[in-house]
Amino acid sequence: MKKFLLEIAQDKRKDVLAVLLAPFLYLLSLLYGIIVRLACFSYRRGILPGYKSKIKVISVGNITLGGTGKTPFVQYLAQSLSEEGKKVVILSRGYSMDEPRLLEANLPGIKVITGRDRIQKVKEIERDYPCDVIVLDDGFQHWRLKRDMDIVLLNSREYLGNRNLIPRGILREPASSLRRAGIIVLSKADLADNLSLIKEELQRINPAALVIESRHQPQGLCIIEGKKLELNALGGKRVCLLSGIADPESFAQTVIKLGADIALDLRYPDHYSYKDKDIPDIVNKCRDRKLDAIVTTEKDLPRLPLAIREAGLTVLVLKIELKIIENEKVFFERIHRILAG
Repeated sequence: MKKFLLEIAQDKRKDVLAVLLAPFLYLLSLLYGIIVRLACFSYRRGILPGYKSKIKVISVGNITLGGTGKTPFVQYLAQSLSEEGKKVVILSRGYSMDEPRLLEANLPGIKVITGRDRIQKVKEIERDYPCDVIVLDDGFQHWRLKRDMDIVLLNSREYLGNRNLIPRGILREPASSLRRAGIIVLSKADLADNLSLIKEELQRINPAALVIESRHQPQGLCIIEGKKLELNALGGKRVCLLSGIADPESFAQTVIKLGADIALDLRYPDHYSYKDKDIPDIVNKCRDRKLDAIVTTEKDLPRLPLAIREAGLTVLVLKIELKIIENEKVFFERIHRILAG
């Protein structure tokens, strides 16, 4: 009873705090929105200078905070173009090295460049890495660098959130900014309940944009040391999910579909840097529940301390790939027109 009353009191404190913070968050969102609109307007009208590369630039970005699946899409696009004989260079800001490391590991024949100054890096690519196309990872808000195509991803489950700009909501730009997009990708479309309504709204916002649907599907499963397993190896297993990603719920749904019983779901902040001191707590929780394995993501793997390998538990890494499930042919037709132009 005491615990129950304590939980109620904590919930009430959270509600009071939310009410007190609401006006402050509203003002911050308003200020942020003014800055974003002014910056976008200034670059669009040429008031602030931009740079047009000699190489075709295709941006893959979003207008919401994390979890849209940019990295799998960048990988899919770069690999597809490379297989067609195009010379591709990926340019990432490198805010977190998770994505560049993952792209380098999965695309050994494609150069991945990182740097905060995108224009400087583009000039370096022009000089040192002659190619047919630069795929700009997370470039929708980088107005200084002009693009030949903007691809914007939206998480179909979260869509536009509460439709407020950060920090009051998850929008990095107003929804009207989708008018700049040439292609809009509804990622994780297989997990959404209201796709038809979403597509109707997108049609109103940007009638000229091509809207495609994609999903994330499991590509492979391996033990942390590298030994590959069949995906059905998770069937009937009681597991712990361990993730520090933007959309852990989608990860959980994927593991459930593979037949696993999630007995423990440990969710850390996106890009969380695991510490050695975290490992004993994780291991003890798994041992107390007598779990068969820990399942983590490719993005989490480089951030996990070596201590987890020595803990005596089976640690499995689930690899995910992106698949376009609607309008794939039309998508590549548009991409090819851009590259040929």
